[in-house]
Amino acid sequence: MGELDQEKLSALLELKYHSVRDAVAELGGVPEIRDMFVGFQENLYAP
Repeated sequence: MGELDQEKLSALLELKYHSVRDAVAELGGVPEIRDMFVGFQENLYAP
């Protein structure tokens, strides 16, 4: 699960959106992006 560590979130956003600012403009605020990221992982790794 290290690939989806929250510490890597900003790097992943920069890869996809070219900057965190662009990601925020597309996805919403930082708390919403973090919640989406964590929720994705919960669903991905659910038994």
